[in-house]
Amino acid sequence: MAGPVVVERRFNGPPESAQGGYVCGLFADAARAWLGPEPVVVTLHEPPPLGVAMRAQASGARVHFWDRERLVASAARGRGAIAAPEFVAPSALAVAERAYVTVERHPFASCFVCGPGRGDGLGLAPGELSPGVTGCRWTPDASLAARPGEPVPVEFAWAALDCPGGWTVDLAAAPMVLNRFCAEVLEVPVVGAEYVVVGRRDAYDGHALKTTTALYRGDGVLSAKASATWVRLRPVDS
Repeated sequence: MAGPVVVERRFNGPPESAQGGYVCGLFADAARAWLGPEPVVVTLHEPPPLGVAMRAQASGARVHFWDRERLVASAARGRGAIAAPEFVAPSALAVAERAYVTVERHPFASCFVCGPGRGDGLGLAPGELSPGVTGCRWTPDASLAARPGEPVPVEFAWAALDCPGGWTVDLAAAPMVLNRFCAEVLEVPVVGAEYVVVGRRDAYDGHALKTTTALYRGDGVLSAKASATWVRLRPVDS
């Protein structure tokens, strides 16, 4: 039986909740104790808290994660193949990265993955390559593992696959959050190696966004891919 899932405060998305891709990676890893090694899809029902032990509970073909009496997330076996976006050479990404949103316009500027206000995050800057397609480079740093060349924990691959999908629309104008995420990690990233992350918008109706993302090595070998659903952020009652 898996132990509780706890997200350290460093790994936030919005200021007071966990970064969606990262915590989905943790939930998926914990759920495999019941679901097996197949790809896992995670649905987020509530903002995942930081620094709180969330207990896992199996129920039929699903694993639920609870913060006391509050259902935070559910995991199940993924279904269907994920068609990865095409590779983009690292040299073609500099212009897109420079066009990435500024800290003043970013809805979650302290996001661990894509926040321009974070000096200790992943530092992703997924700018627009073409309408509905984003891309950026990523080099995992030594804070994610013990030494250069060592694989990082798999949840960091899930994290890197998250935000570039969201930025296939203008999140600065209409903030959205991750609702459902399924990642397949074929090769765990290693510290010091250069990677490319590409995001593709598959469908968007103004409320829900469906995306596919891919993580490639710098030489074009596919390392991981993911499908996601995002939803418009609910307004806070005044």
